[in-house]
This record gives sequence, C-alpha cells and structure tokens, in this order.
Amino acid sequence: MTARLADCAAPTRPTPTPDAGYAAVPRLTRLAADLASAARRPRPRWKEPPVFFFDPRRQAALKAARPPAADPHAELAGRVAAEMPMLCASVEVRHVARAVPGLAAAAAALAPTCPAAADLAAVLAVPDDEVFVVLRPAARTGFRLAVRGVAEVGRFHALMAAATGDPAARFQMYTPAALGPDGELPTGFGGCDHWLWPEMPLAAVPRVGGERVVLLGPPAFRAAGEVGGRFPGMAADVRVLEVLNPFRVADRLARPAGRPVPVVPKGEPGVAAAKAA
Repeated sequence: MTARLADCAAPTRPTPTPDAGYAAVPRLTRLAADLASAARRPRPRWKEPPVFFFDPRRQAALKAARPPAADPHAELAGRVAAEMPMLCASVEVRHVARAVPGLAAAAAALAPTCPAAADLAAVLAVPDDEVFVVLRPAARTGFRLAVRGVAEVGRFHALMAAATGDPAARFQMYTPAALGPDGELPTGFGGCDHWLWPEMPLAAVPRVGGERVVLLGPPAFRAAGEVGGRFPGMAADVRVLEVLNPFRVADRLARPAGRPVPVVPKGEPGVAAAKAA
C-alpha cells in the first residue's frame, strides 16, 4: 500500500527561473536614488586647478608626499559595473531599466564626473526595438529597419549594409537636415555639418514622424574600417521590415526638404560611387 501511494505521489515541479528584469528592479531603483543624490551634491565653488610643478622631479615629490585622492563615486561605480553585464546581455533588462523612474536622468546628470555613470547613460540611450528609415535620395531607394542593441553609427552602417544585401557598400551617412529643397544631398564636404560620424552614438539620429531617419550618399573619403563597439557584450541586430518604392521614398524625402520631391531623381551618381568605394 505504501509503495502504491508513493507511486501516485505528485511529480516534483521544476524550480521556476526568476525573471532577470523583474529581479533587477529593486537594485536599479535604489541605484537611481543614489545616483540622483550624488548628482545633487554641491561641487567646489571656486574650481581651483590642482597644484602642479613643471619640474618632473618636484611633481613626483609632490605626488609622493600626498595621499591619492579618494574617488567620491567609487561605491556607485562598483554598483554600476555590477549591473552592466546584464544590461548589455539582455534587451529585456534594458527596457526595464529605462522604465525605472529617474535612472536615466540621474546617470546622465552624474556622467560628467563619473565614467561609470556615463557608461550607464550610454547603455540606456541605445535604441532598442526602434524603427530606422534609411533613404538613398540619389537612387530613390529606401528601407524600414528594426534595430536592436546597436550603440554606434559605425556599427549600424555595417549591419545595415549587410541586412540590405550589399555588405561591401560604403556610404556617407547624413541627418535629414542635410537634404536640400530639391531632394538632393550636398556633394563632397558640403554637408559635413550634418554627417553622422562612425563614433557617434546611434541615439543621435533624429526622428522624423516618430521614426529615426538616416540619409545615405556617396562617401566623401575612404573610411579607415569598421568601428569597434563600445559595448562588445551587447548583441546587435538589424533586420529589414519593409522595402520602400520610389514613390514612398519621395514622400519621405518631402518632409525634411519642406516641399514635394520628384519621384525620378536628377541622376544616380551616388549609386556607382557607393559600390565602387
């Protein structure tokens, strides 16, 4: 009888795996409060530069005579460093962190005096699960892309080119403000004020109509190579949502141009230049 009862016993339930984002909420909430408190602390009023000597021997003697200055943010930096691996590894945790009240603002406020806070602010600013519209005005072609985990413009360039079927292509990337009233991009260095440099954060790409817009033109110079990511542990993904026909590209270009843009461009000099680069 005992053996039969044992056989009928309920099976052992597997231990549920805790949700990483949910588990991080209490820690991130406390971190947000402490970062905000540190950012509100008054800074030295007079901002005197540290004493130094041009004579290397006297400067070395001064450093030896003075104890090293304590980092006022050392404890906070350690806590931020402990959260960074999970923030880089999981987009869900990044979404949860952005929803923590005051965390992004506190990290940005403390960033000038705390490198760890600057890293945290940069991670929270990464565009996750956002739509980017990429347009080539000279060819009237374009794509809508879903982007996740891409921190820099240079990394986006490489992943965008691969996702759209031309991984060897090189372009000069512009903000929408570079577009002229005729729907064309400036040539050479004419639009350098509106270039998107490879080292720039991808979050700097402006939105037009709720979606971030990047314009592609022929490269003004030969790039040195792909820019290494600031956060190598962050999985990056760019995939095509939609291919835009010339009519829709012209409609999209009309917004930053401020006037209707013809569907047929004047020419296609940017296409051959981009493929040859």
